[in-house]
Amino acid sequence: GDLMCSTEDSCPVDADNDVDSDSICGDVDSCGSDAENDADSDSLCGDQDSCRWDSSNDIDGDLMCSDTDTCPFSTDNDVDADGVCALDDKCPEDAENDVDSDGVCGDIDS
Repeated sequence: GDLMCSTEDSCPVDADNDVDSDSICGDVDSCGSDAENDADSDSLCGDQDSCRWDSSNDIDGDLMCSDTDTCPFSTDNDVDADGVCALDDKCPEDAENDVDSDGVCGDIDS
């Protein structure tokens, strides 16, 4: 036990007395050491969740969580930094996106 009298102990079955201070006693807390208690509802506690605010957990596998990934469904993201995700970019390696409109992307246009 925790040497507290049961009348004064808010967590009488939890010897650590709510160690993460989230107001849920450890004996019933599914994330006993995580005060945010699976904030994104993906069944992973924040201390084990690499994307604690992203319920899809980096769905494209590019090591960027969807809540901060500008292209959450594209592993190549926006390679040429033109504001268009690689999956939708007709010229993913050409920031000007075929500026001369000849149908050939600038990175291979001579």
